[in-house]
Amino acid sequence: MLSGYGAAPLLAVLGSVAVEPARSELMAAGGQWAGLLPGTPELRAAIGLWTRPEVPLEPGLDQVIPAQLRGVLTGRQALDRWVVEQTDGLLERMPVQLTAETLLVLASALAVRTTWAQPFEAWERGVGGRSVWWLSRVDPDLSTVRCHDTANGAMTAVTVRGSGAIDVRLVVADPAVARNKVLAAAVGLGEGGADAVRLLEGLPSPAVSVVETMDPQPTVTLSVPYFEVDAEHDLLACPEVFGLVTASDPRRGHFPGLSSMPLAVSQAKQAVMARFSATGFEAAAVTAIPAVAGSAPIPGARGLRVDLDRPFAFVAVHRPTGTPLVAGWADESAYKVV
Repeated sequence: MLSGYGAAPLLAVLGSVAVEPARSELMAAGGQWAGLLPGTPELRAAIGLWTRPEVPLEPGLDQVIPAQLRGVLTGRQALDRWVVEQTDGLLERMPVQLTAETLLVLASALAVRTTWAQPFEAWERGVGGRSVWWLSRVDPDLSTVRCHDTANGAMTAVTVRGSGAIDVRLVVADPAVARNKVLAAAVGLGEGGADAVRLLEGLPSPAVSVVETMDPQPTVTLSVPYFEVDAEHDLLACPEVFGLVTASDPRRGHFPGLSSMPLAVSQAKQAVMARFSATGFEAAAVTAIPAVAGSAPIPGARGLRVDLDRPFAFVAVHRPTGTPLVAGWADESAYKVV
């Protein structure tokens, strides 16, 4: 699970105060950051910088990180308090280790909260010898389900719409497809793919079946686990991806726009969590059996059933721009136990 959108502001800020070649590497990785997506109250982002008193700051830094976003690095307590405040308590700790050699900490926080336009019903289901919470709902909007033909076979994408500008896309493939390939496809999926009409006609798609319903109009029944996922990543494990190859070289300084003191990146970590529940979705990053009515189905009425009872990818997406905010993987280890 990772939030590229959460890491981008840090990389862009570092790039703006770096010299070559670190500058080009960082800007290529994070230079697309253009600030918080407009008109999105469900999305909150922040940047903070804490420095030791002995670290001189360049006057021009005010143009990049205003004084009100900066503080003195005194210890972990202040950093953790900032994390709690900026993520509304979804995360509680800054994911770095402070040592006597730590001169500054630059951090970003991202919090996403949305409520479903149509909530789910929750019920208990036995999975792997445990009783877990399962969610189900019947949706008349057939456009929420599509089948995409990818390089790794057919993948089913279900869009769960939020009441605001944030949607969550759930993507499932054949169980033989590796997790990283499903995740990569999930982040890049667009509006194409085969629609519900094709699926109702019998086009095979993972986790999708055509069922009889008691509704005269076709519907989509979505069955999905209540899940909670959390992870911590070391971005320096893949420095080329995040533009940190040169910036992490301690043999010389790379950020004269920040301080005249030679500085190099010593740690780069991200803590991230997500919760998909009956009422909505929450995520944060610092750089959660309906009764069957007793009547016969209406002859000829058919609907789609999507049962996500196998591991799947999820992506929180800013609907107006299609920007992926947080992406991750949900399997049995993430299911919410009753």
